[in-house]
Amino acid sequence: MIVHVAEKDHLCSRIYELYNQTVNNQEVLHQELLWEEWKYKFFAEEQDIRKYTVADADGHGFASGCIDDRSGKCFITFIAVEKEERRKGLGGMLLEALEKKLREEKGQQQAIEISFFNPVVFGWNIPEKDGVTHPNTPGVDVSCGAYLFFKNCGYREFALQNSYYLPLSQYEYPADMAKHKENLKEKGFTFTVYDNKEHSEMEEMLQALGNPEWQRIVLGEPALSEGGRPILVALCGKQVCGFTGPLAVEESGRGFFAGIAVDEKARGNGLAKTLFCALCYQLKEMGAEYMTLFTGENNPARNIYEAAGFSVVRSWSDMRKER
Repeated sequence: MIVHVAEKDHLCSRIYELYNQTVNNQEVLHQELLWEEWKYKFFAEEQDIRKYTVADADGHGFASGCIDDRSGKCFITFIAVEKEERRKGLGGMLLEALEKKLREEKGQQQAIEISFFNPVVFGWNIPEKDGVTHPNTPGVDVSCGAYLFFKNCGYREFALQNSYYLPLSQYEYPADMAKHKENLKEKGFTFTVYDNKEHSEMEEMLQALGNPEWQRIVLGEPALSEGGRPILVALCGKQVCGFTGPLAVEESGRGFFAGIAVDEKARGNGLAKTLFCALCYQLKEMGAEYMTLFTGENNPARNIYEAAGFSVVRSWSDMRKER
C-alpha cells in the first residue's frame, strides 16, 4: 500500500535510512545528509514551494517531488527502493502515486520534470575526485539505473547537461589568452573589478541579457566598498560590456561560479574566454582548489570552459513526462 508521508510520521526515519543507504551504496552521486538536513530537503515549508513524499507502508521505498509556484512547474526530486524489493513494480507504483498527487495539486494536464530547474537541490560527489563536490544535480545521471527507469516510465529527454571540472592549484593564465588580452587592450577593452561608482551600464546590460537569476545575484550584491564580493567585468572605456562572478571560495574549496555573459554589441571579440580565464586565475589566487560547473550539451558556452581546460566529468538528462 502506498501512503503519503508527513515530517512527523514514523516512516520518516526508515526512508531517511534508505536515502543514505542508496547514497552510500554509490547508486547515486548525491551526498549523504544528516537527519535535520534531510528533513529540510524533503519536508520543510519554503516560500512558493510545496513538497510531497509518498512511500510504501513498510518503508521499502519512497518517492518525493515538489511544485514550484513561482515557475508553475512540477518536479520529481528523488526516488529509492530497497535492492531486495526491486523489479517487483514498487518503483513504478511509487512514481505513479507521486505523479497523481502532483497533478491533483497543480492540474491534471501538468507536465512533470526532472531537471536543474527543481528548487530542491542536492550536492553531489564527483567520482574519483576525492573531496570534490558540486552543489546541484542538474537532472538524471545518465550512467545510473534511474535513467532507464524514468525512460521506461514515460519520461523523455528534452536537454542534456554536462558537468565540468578543473583543478586550480596549478592554474596559470593560458599564453594565448594573455596575448589576446593585450590585443583587446589595444582595441579599448580592459578587465577589472566592478566599481558601481566608476563604471556604468551594468544594470542595462543585465536587463538586456534577460536572465533574472543574474540580475538577482549581481544587482543584489553589495558594493565592494560595503563588503560585497568582487565581480569581474570587461569594460569598453568606462562602460561594462561583460561580467563574471561574484568571486568567492566555498567551504569545500570550490571556486564559486554564477555565470558569464558579454553584451551583444561587444560579442565577436573573444571577451568571454579572456574574462573566464581571469576568473579562474583570480579564484586560484583567493585559495580555491577547483571549479565545477554545468552547461547544456549544445550551449556555445561550453567552448569557453573547454578553452580554459575544463573537462566533462558527468552527463545528466533533463527529462519530462507529458500528461
